[in-house]
Parts: sequence; C-alpha cells; structure tokens
Amino acid sequence: MDIWLTQIAVHPQCTRLWRRGLLDGDQLHRELMHLVPDGLGEQPRRASGLLYRAEITRTGLRILAQTCIPPQLEKLSHDFVHSAQQRCITGFLATLHAGMRVRYRIAANPTKRHGNTAEPHKRGKLAHLHGEQAELWWLRKATNVGLHPLQLHAAQLSDIRGTRDTRHGVTQFDGTAMVTDPQQLHTALIEGIGRAKTYGCGMLSLGPTQEHS
Repeated sequence: MDIWLTQIAVHPQCTRLWRRGLLDGDQLHRELMHLVPDGLGEQPRRASGLLYRAEITRTGLRILAQTCIPPQLEKLSHDFVHSAQQRCITGFLATLHAGMRVRYRIAANPTKRHGNTAEPHKRGKLAHLHGEQAELWWLRKATNVGLHPLQLHAAQLSDIRGTRDTRHGVTQFDGTAMVTDPQQLHTALIEGIGRAKTYGCGMLSLGPTQEHS
C-alpha cells in the first residue's frame, strides 16, 4: 500500500475555514475529502486513509494531508489552494526498523473519560488533558504503537471547532524517538492515533534524524 503526503499552502483570502476565531474542522474536512474519489462506502475518510494536520506558519496556514490513495489535487477548490505539492512516502516508511532513530510530530487530542468519582454532570464525558498529563498520554500511546520517545516537546495549540460548535483541544508533540516495533508503527501511521481524526488530529509524521539524513 502506497502512502501519499500532500502539502497545501492555503490561500490567505480563504476565510471560510475559520469560525469565531478558531479553525473550522468540519469545513476543512469537507474540503480535504475532495482529495479522494467518491464511492468509498460509509466511512470514506477511513477507507481513503485521510489524516491531516493544520500548521500556522509565518506565511499563513499550511495543511499536511496523508492518504492511501493518490490525491486528486485538481479537485480542491480554487479559493482554498495557493500552492500544493505531493509525494509518495512509502519508500521512507519501508526503511523503518527496530533501533532506528527518527524525528516525530503529531497534533493530537489527548483525552480521558471522567469516571464515577467525578461530579455528576462530568461523569462519562471526555476531558482534554494538559501539561504533564498530556505528555504522559502521548508517552503511553507512542510506546503502544512501537515508538519509544527519547525527546519530547509539547505545545498547546488553539482548539479546533467541530460539529454543533463543539471544541476539540489540540496538543502538538515533537521530538526524537527510537523505533521498537516497525509493524505496529506502520499501522499507527496509516490509521492515526487518538481521537478527533476528522478534525485534524492523530496524524503521526516521521522523518530521519540528522544522522540518517
């Protein structure tokens, strides 16, 4: 299975992606689904392997989108794309092996569900984790998918708006890590990690460290 990475510089005049000062995850998801063909069944995002991450850079909004289907850049709206480029990353992923050191980045939605000891109105609901709790969440998730973090930097990002004006908290984790289980890691790269994948969370990006570049 080939994995494609598409980098999109969003047109600076594309204001419809923002709602009340926050990125509109619903709008962005609908736009990025144009990258893949119709007719993919009841769960087209999952079937296409679409994962994405929004990054605010000094030149504006940039989207990194990953798919298991060659992306249809020509289907994206003209007011959305300022520039775009794509590449197949299957070759790099095939080099992953136990003991290999890599750089990683993931914008995730670290959460926990309130238990019976919580206040009645919170029981059973999800809470976004912050600070040390968020870092521990990532360390557990990374270890479970075959990645052993060696360095970790966590940064709280702006929330992303979802359906019915819900808000999804986002924490970005960066650092270096050692591959411990290439097969599990490859599965996590394709399926994503954690919740809120529709809204731009869960896409794990890996790259060679300087010693492997």
